[in-house]
Amino acid sequence: MTFNQVESKTAVSKWLYNYFLNLFIYPSIWVAGGIASLGIFSQKVLELENNWQPIALIFVTALIPYNLDRIFDSYVQKIPEAKAQLFFRKPYIFVLLLSAIIATALLLYDAPSKVRYVSCAGIVPLLYGTPLFPWRSKSEWQWYRLKDIPGSKAWIVGSILTYAVIALPLAYAGAKFDLAAILTTLFMFIFIVSNSHVFDIRDIESDQKKGVVTLPIMVGIKGTKIFLITMNLLMLLIIIGAWITNTITYHPEMILATAVNISYIWAVNAETPRSIYSIWIEGCLFVPILANRAIKIIF
Repeated sequence: MTFNQVESKTAVSKWLYNYFLNLFIYPSIWVAGGIASLGIFSQKVLELENNWQPIALIFVTALIPYNLDRIFDSYVQKIPEAKAQLFFRKPYIFVLLLSAIIATALLLYDAPSKVRYVSCAGIVPLLYGTPLFPWRSKSEWQWYRLKDIPGSKAWIVGSILTYAVIALPLAYAGAKFDLAAILTTLFMFIFIVSNSHVFDIRDIESDQKKGVVTLPIMVGIKGTKIFLITMNLLMLLIIIGAWITNTITYHPEMILATAVNISYIWAVNAETPRSIYSIWIEGCLFVPILANRAIKIIF
């Protein structure tokens, strides 16, 4: 292979990478797709009907707070990545945000009344990154967000997303929140909140500068890893106990997903490239449903 051919392949790879960033990563389409896939997995575990509407609603509603948060961050808490900082000042992101809002409104209009009641909790993620609370510090006034509450950032994100991927499929199906749903919620919460806390390891420097107190800032990166891995193992013990007692149907995908969680929790640090976080770690949200589909095909 000649030097020119190598250079040409490198140029194509860079173009594809930048295209992927601008089309999927920066506007949060990648992470919203991962979250929506967890809604599909909830339908499988809870043996609900295959319904596209709650999945679509999860997807479009996820786009709203993620993009709102990053738009506010681009003005309030500078994004460390220059390209991302610039992206959230462009008109395209506002068009996407408006489209997601319209799609959400249309889906809710067509949804059963129970779904609309359940969706009222959607106000929390909308307010998550919005400056709401004025506070006088020394000689100046500052506006604070829900995410500025010490130690709350990843827990709020994890709680919101867990609620969405469990409550919406249940509401559309008209199913009860029984013991199986409680245990599935436990798995989803630990799976999602672990992912959210790992991003706090990535953002530790920018959070420190802004004064946002997260778990890595409170107990350090090593302490965060120990805490998250312990939490995942305890959750898995509870789930295995439920399988043994036939409380819920056996789903080995949960073991694989937990193993993936523990692997990247152990591997990452503050110096890990942002692309690893944005593409691969966010991509781990797809693991449960991909594993579910693979097991169905194989067995």
